[in-house]
Amino acid sequence: SAPMMISSVSSLLAVQASKSCRMPSGIFPSSSISGFSVIGKEDNDFVVCVNIDTMYLDTVKTTYRMNDMGKSQIQSYFARYADQMIRFNPYAVKKTGLVQSQTLIKIEDYMLICAPFQLSMKRAILLVILSRQETAFFQKFQRKMCSINFTFQRTGNKMPINFFVRGILNRVGAVKGKPNVCMLDISYKSCPNDLVEIIGDYITSFESLKTQYESFKDKQIVMNAETAKVMRFNNFVESQFGKLKVQTKLLVVSVNKLLLAVPANVPELKEGMKFVSKLYFQLYQFIVAGKITGVEGPVSNYYKVNYGIDFSPELVEIADDYFFRLSIKKKG
Repeated sequence: SAPMMISSVSSLLAVQASKSCRMPSGIFPSSSISGFSVIGKEDNDFVVCVNIDTMYLDTVKTTYRMNDMGKSQIQSYFARYADQMIRFNPYAVKKTGLVQSQTLIKIEDYMLICAPFQLSMKRAILLVILSRQETAFFQKFQRKMCSINFTFQRTGNKMPINFFVRGILNRVGAVKGKPNVCMLDISYKSCPNDLVEIIGDYITSFESLKTQYESFKDKQIVMNAETAKVMRFNNFVESQFGKLKVQTKLLVVSVNKLLLAVPANVPELKEGMKFVSKLYFQLYQFIVAGKITGVEGPVSNYYKVNYGIDFSPELVEIADDYFFRLSIKKKG
């Protein structure tokens, strides 16, 4: 294929994080992009080979010609998203490539292993395991300098990105209801371009998923052997009603609601009841929260439970991938 222009290296990383990218041979969802490599440089352009894997197509290698990343993308991200916090749940950790075991904070002569709770381009809120006495000790360092070590393993990059961020330790405090968990609030002196890019790419991708969510609402997928294979669903769902955890069966799925077969021994199922379910796909295993919008039965020892669910980026990605694969199969 003829090389295509992409505005920056950042754009390629955003392509990997976003729902899809347009290429000469079609539209490919991010889940099909297995990696890329820089194969040369012409004048001020990188030539990059992107590998695309799908269930119905052989691996495709499409060449992109990419300009050296200028400051404009970084400046745009910072202007738009500087104060927007990302909550580092399992989805954010996976999509950004954060290596949690290598996130460290240095306070004076002390190095602590920590876990990002929330990050922005200006602040970090980190969680650290400390006793009550240790928390009181580190409170003495409030309003003093510290540094955070971040490591990210981006998709398609052989080497991890590692950098330090210097900042001010604004606050050290215990987390209510969680013994020995301490929260650190840090303001950066300045944000490295790498971190601006990673956060900006993630937020852009997340906004794209929200748009996809609106377009996929109420678009139902009946779960059977064929659709389970295409969606790479492991045919396993766990639902928790209060303290009772049971295995349920996924009958129909869409991005905003599910139809579940729930064992009849679950008591007091009624409209408005809230519960959580964990869905097991090959790409993601994730929890959705929602409430019952209708109950039918029981029939054959099972209720049919209509379950309105909250936005789940994992489920939107999986639905996007399914509809793409379905369209390719129909064309074939």
